[in-house]
Amino acid sequence: MLNLSTTPVIGRFAPSPTGALHLGSLVTAIASYCIAKQAKGKWLVRIEDTDTERCHPKFSDLILADLERLGLHWDGNVRYQSRHLDTYHALLDEQLKAVSYGCDCSRKSLRTYQLAHPNTQYPYPRICVHKRLSRDHAIRLVMPNNLMLFFDQLQGVISGNPQREQGDIVVRRRRIGRSFSNTPTANKGMINYMLAVVIDDALQSVNQIVRGLDILPLTIPQLVIADYLNFPPNQHYYHLPILVNAQGQKLSKQTLAEPIQSYPAPQLIKTALQLLQQPPIDMDKPITMLEQAVCQWNHTPLQGKQRIEVDSLQNLLAIP
Repeated sequence: MLNLSTTPVIGRFAPSPTGALHLGSLVTAIASYCIAKQAKGKWLVRIEDTDTERCHPKFSDLILADLERLGLHWDGNVRYQSRHLDTYHALLDEQLKAVSYGCDCSRKSLRTYQLAHPNTQYPYPRICVHKRLSRDHAIRLVMPNNLMLFFDQLQGVISGNPQREQGDIVVRRRRIGRSFSNTPTANKGMINYMLAVVIDDALQSVNQIVRGLDILPLTIPQLVIADYLNFPPNQHYYHLPILVNAQGQKLSKQTLAEPIQSYPAPQLIKTALQLLQQPPIDMDKPITMLEQAVCQWNHTPLQGKQRIEVDSLQNLLAIP
């Protein structure tokens, strides 16, 4: 097991540039920064932009600008997943070939199958596992059908059966013809977040993962991928409670969470730390406030907590 007392800590914040930073992503950024820095570790920033349909460079720029004005200065260079597509494709086509297969199922065909077979036990009924389809189709990765465990620093012991809960997961979309794109990697098929994040964490030596509770169900499948690739398993996870609005919806771009860019940095930092149930800090320059927050950080109040209900950002900041 990794011993963080002797191994340099490397944490990360890995937003997808599908919109500007909102309060939910700010809370994750500050928590991951404080936890890594309190351990005298590095804090990396990675832009997870493999989804070319939803991600946009302008949002990458906005995210990085917000982090800088908040005093959340990252170590090293920002890693953009879109610049490492060849790495993901190579590992999928070489090291993962034996545990993956082509799949031509559409969402419509899956719904039709599931209606005709209401007693299907698994999320994906493994229709294509023995078809020997070309790898030009979408690629699914075989998930084991057995109970697995890991320990989360906030949520405790987590167990799950990846085959029964996730099924064989899609790690790359179907390949498209060259006529549809001008970029040489586009016709190889879009790489799924699930594969890219595991590879990136290993290649960047990330050993401390702080993220939202909504990602918790994906952790065991990601541990499976790491094992397939002979990467060391990450032993230090912190899945933060998710922020929800008055309707109980997760605060996200999909629920129209308000961007933080027009609000003052000191108030944003103070509000985020209050939501994380941290000791009060003095209003000051962002870098000074973060230094105090790092010194005082205590994740005990977050243990076992799954949801934090929040008001509008304007009300939270008490701005008229």
